[in-house]
Amino acid sequence: MFHNIAEPIQTLEDAMQQIQQGNLVYQKDVYSDEFSKLISGYNQMVSGLKRRDKINKQLLDSLFTTLALALDARDPYTAGHSVRVAKYSVLIGEQAQLDMETLDLLRKSALLHDIGKIGIRDDILLKDGRLTDEEFNEIKTHPVIGATILSQVQPKVEMDALIPGVKYHHERYDGLGYPEGLLGEDIPLFGRIMAVADAFDAMTSDRPYRKGMPIQKALAIIEEGKGSQWDPKYAQLFISYMRQNEQLASDQLKKSV
Repeated sequence: MFHNIAEPIQTLEDAMQQIQQGNLVYQKDVYSDEFSKLISGYNQMVSGLKRRDKINKQLLDSLFTTLALALDARDPYTAGHSVRVAKYSVLIGEQAQLDMETLDLLRKSALLHDIGKIGIRDDILLKDGRLTDEEFNEIKTHPVIGATILSQVQPKVEMDALIPGVKYHHERYDGLGYPEGLLGEDIPLFGRIMAVADAFDAMTSDRPYRKGMPIQKALAIIEEGKGSQWDPKYAQLFISYMRQNEQLASDQLKKSV
């Protein structure tokens, strides 16, 4: 009798520990008495938690996209830039066969990669002509500003994985980038991938002072910069895919979101 009582109680205790660790796992109902009602109630709780987590995930995803679009809206010439960079980054990640969880984090990081520009004055950020050295130095602070902003967001554990891409997407593979002049694979993975995506969208998008360049010209520039400005592996994955799917790439550039 003690065994008959202790076993289902232990099962529920183990299940509750799984919930504390974030594992929402249903329990098999093999009991026919009051313990069956406990297991049924537990499984209903798990269902409710899963529904809540799904809704929270959808809300968080919407928040990232809305925040990116709101930031891009400061400048009509960069409308949709963050969303496109996110799509290009995920494309590269897929070609590199990154797992789904990593791809999701990469997408979120890329959506927020320019969040630090919220701290840059409009007269610099929206300037039509060439920036002075002083103005460019201020622009170069946006990755650190972005990383600082995200580091203040709670829960911290949800933001930690997004910060390296935001902070290091302007590093160069040869160590001549900013903000820290990291070299080669010392640059975090997301930073190396997003650098390719960001540069491509910047080159192919229209600006007040110039028209976006053709896709093939932008790809040729990235190819020339493999191993110097960009990680050769991720640059080549992007180039190969885009050249094989030029019409898809062209259609993507016509979309603002």
